[in-house]
Amino acid sequence: MRPRSRGSKPRKSSEGMDLGTRALVLGIGSLLFSWVPLLNIVAFLAALMAVAFGLIARWPAGGMMAGGEPNGRRGLWGVILGAIALVVFVVTAVRYSVI
Repeated sequence: MRPRSRGSKPRKSSEGMDLGTRALVLGIGSLLFSWVPLLNIVAFLAALMAVAFGLIARWPAGGMMAGGEPNGRRGLWGVILGAIALVVFVVTAVRYSVI
């Protein structure tokens, strides 16, 4: 093994969005689509994933990430928006089943 030079930085384990950002994006999308009659089924699944990703991001030990989650606040908003989308899904499902 070669020693690491001083100028090299350790690479991130995953490229792209972290769990907090994923939770926020899924929460916003699920809240937007939970009002549409046929798309609310997909929004229900997205809301469940937003809540799950947000809870993992907010976990005290940093979830599955060893270094902790840098966007914990985004994870919290993902949980909140996902939960609201779940409530909207239930309300619209009951409302559309009566019609």
